[in-house]
Amino acid sequence: MAAIPTLFVSLLLASPSPAPSPAATPAAGPVILFLIDNSASLPPLDPDEKRVAALEKMFTFLAGQPYRLILFGGRQEIFVDDVSRYHNNGQWTDFYFPFLKAREIIQSYPKGTAFRMILLTDAILDPGPGDWDDMGVPPGEDLRAHVVRRTLELVTQLKVPLYVILVGDPPTEGVPAGDREQTPGLILDMVRAANGALASPTAQSLASFFGDDGLLLKKFVFRVAPHEGLRKVEPALRRIVAPSRPGVELQLLSGLVLPLVLLLFLLLGILVRSFPGPGDIEIVELARAVSVHLAVDRLHRVESGGWATTGLSLVGSAKEAAASLTYQVPPLDLSGAGLDTDGLDARTRQLLPLELEELRAMLEAFSDSGTKEEKIYALNLDYMAKNFDAGQAERLLAAPPAERRRVPALDFLRAKVHLLTNDALRRKLTEARVQLLGYGKTAERRDLAPGTAVRIGPYGFVVKQLERGGRKDVRLVLLYDRVPSLFGLKTLLPRAFQRAFRLRRSSQRVVS
Repeated sequence: MAAIPTLFVSLLLASPSPAPSPAATPAAGPVILFLIDNSASLPPLDPDEKRVAALEKMFTFLAGQPYRLILFGGRQEIFVDDVSRYHNNGQWTDFYFPFLKAREIIQSYPKGTAFRMILLTDAILDPGPGDWDDMGVPPGEDLRAHVVRRTLELVTQLKVPLYVILVGDPPTEGVPAGDREQTPGLILDMVRAANGALASPTAQSLASFFGDDGLLLKKFVFRVAPHEGLRKVEPALRRIVAPSRPGVELQLLSGLVLPLVLLLFLLLGILVRSFPGPGDIEIVELARAVSVHLAVDRLHRVESGGWATTGLSLVGSAKEAAASLTYQVPPLDLSGAGLDTDGLDARTRQLLPLELEELRAMLEAFSDSGTKEEKIYALNLDYMAKNFDAGQAERLLAAPPAERRRVPALDFLRAKVHLLTNDALRRKLTEARVQLLGYGKTAERRDLAPGTAVRIGPYGFVVKQLERGGRKDVRLVLLYDRVPSLFGLKTLLPRAFQRAFRLRRSSQRVVS
C-alpha cells in the first residue's frame, strides 16, 4: 500500500509544466513544441538519469518558457503533455504523425502566437505499414519514400522554425570515416523545408563556427552523443530558445567580411592607382606657331617629380608622336590698322584702336559718368551695334589689311561693339584655336574646342578647357574619358571609387 502514495507523488513530479492556455497568447516568448522520439531505437537521453527524470530536468533549462510535449513512435503511439509515457518502447518511428499533431496544437492557439519546434530523435525513420493503410499510399510506391515526401510537405506548410537535437552516435555503416559527423539527409531536408534559406549548408557551417544564434545565421541541427547526455543538451536547448540576436552576423562582419572587403578595396585601389584614370587631367602648354608632339605610354619624367610610363609625354618629332598639337594665333586684327580715319571725330578716334575689354570699359564710363554728349554718343553707338547683322560684322572685322581702306572706320567700330554683345561671334573670331593632327589608326585633323571628344593613341579625351595663360601662350586641358586597363577595371569601377582608393595625391599633371 505504501507504494501507491509513492507512485502518485512520482506521477505528479513527472507531469509536465502547465501547458499554455490556448485562450491567450503567452507573454513569456514563443511556445516551444517538443517532439520527442519515444521509439525503442533512441538511446537514453542521459546515461546518469532515469528517462522521465532526464526529460523533466531538460524542461527546467527553459527557465519558464512555455512549452508543449509530443511523444511519438508510430501513428498510435502519439502522447501529448504526458511525460509518464516516456519509455522509449515505441514499435515504429514515423515523423509525419507528430508533425500532424503539432499542427493541431498550433491551430488551437490564437492567431499570431509564435512557435518553435524542437525535434529530439536518432533520425532513424521506420514507419509502420499498417499506419498508412488508409493514407492513400499509391500502389507499388515505396512506403519510406512516400512518408518522407508527405512529411516534408507538412513541415513546409507549418511555417514554424524547426530545430533538431540528434541523440546517438552518427551513422557508420557505409559512411566514410571522414564523414562520420554528417547529418542524415532527411534531417537536413526537414530543417530546410521548415526554415528555408537560413538552413542552407553554408549558413549552418558559419553558424556552427561562430557558436551563436543570429538573425540570419542560425544553427538548426545539434548532435548529442550517448555519453554526453544533458550536459550537451542544456547549451543546445538554451541556444535554441534564446531570443535571436545579431551576434553571428556582427562577428562575421567584423571578423571575416569587413577585412575581406577592405582588402578587396585596397587591392582594387592598387590596381587603379596608376595615372591615368577616368577623370584625370593632362595639361598641355602651347606657344604660338610651335607644334607640340605627343607620345603615349613612354617612360618620361613627371614635372612634379619622379618618372611615369603611362599617359601623354612630349617627344621631339612627329615621327615618334601619336599626335601633334598646334596653337593657331587668331588672325583677327581689331586695332583698326589700315582704316581711313580722315574726318573722324575725336571720340571715334579714341575708341577705334582699343582692345575689346578696354572698349567695353570706356563705353560704360561714357554711360555712367560721361558728359551729356558722351552719353548720347555711347547710346547711339550701342543701338547701331546691336542692330548690326552678325555676318556683316564678321566680314568687316575679318577684312584683310589690303581691303581695310574701303571699310568705313565708323562701321568697323560698330562691328567691334557688336562683338561685346554677341558671345558666339566673339568666340569664333577671337578665342584661341588648337589644331590636332593624329597619326596611325586614329589619323585625323581637327580643331579643338571645349567639349570636343578626341582620341590620342588608346586614350579617349574630352577637351575641358582651352584658355590663354600659363607659362606659355595657351593651356589645353584634356580630361581622360576612356582609359584601357587590366580587366577593364578603370572602365568598370565607378570614378568616385577610383578617386577614393587610388592612394595618390593628384589627379592632374602637366605634360612634360
